[in-house]
Amino acid sequence: MIAAAVIATVVAGCSDAGDERARTVDDTAPVAPGGQVPLRTLTAEQAKGALLAASDLPTGWVAEPDTGAVKKDSSGDYDECPAYGTAMQKVSRADDIAADFTAPDGSDFSEALLPLAEDDAKDLFAEFSAAVTACKKLTTKTDDGVAFDMHFVALSFPQLADETFAFRTTATVLGRTMNLDMAMARRGGVLAFIVQQASETIDTGLTEEVARRAVTKVDAALS
Repeated sequence: MIAAAVIATVVAGCSDAGDERARTVDDTAPVAPGGQVPLRTLTAEQAKGALLAASDLPTGWVAEPDTGAVKKDSSGDYDECPAYGTAMQKVSRADDIAADFTAPDGSDFSEALLPLAEDDAKDLFAEFSAAVTACKKLTTKTDDGVAFDMHFVALSFPQLADETFAFRTTATVLGRTMNLDMAMARRGGVLAFIVQQASETIDTGLTEEVARRAVTKVDAALS
């Protein structure tokens, strides 16, 4: 599916990134130095509980089951934008805590959460947003080997959390144009990624609404 190929390139990233990968938070309750004040982050299990459910979304939305399908290996897609490739290697861990939905209009949404030490989350937010801003175009291929260009442009987006960054990816494959909006919001040490993909027309206002709901659930889990 063409849409799945586009989202895999933007969200799933590459294979193992070794020591360059940001440190995820394990299932031990996060504690600040000195063992007194909890840090502003979540364990992996807490982050899973903070994911959106169909009941958190507008009427008619459906949660898509995890099929366990092997994700596209995008390791060869980033030669034109090596900084973007490096950032994607780190962001790819967000795919471990994720949920997928379909809206009544047929657009697809994905949410992914990446809980990190707060300083690591700040660094990765800065690295990823800078890499996307610097990369205007990537050439990649569908699973069937059809080459296509992905074009990136920053989106005007409200500040939803401590930091927010949003961009659009547009690709035309076999005469069909796919648009993908991604909003990345950082609340403390938790990075939230909201992705909408749609054929031809895309409603960025809906991306914003879903992102707001995602941040609200993260805030509740952090409180």
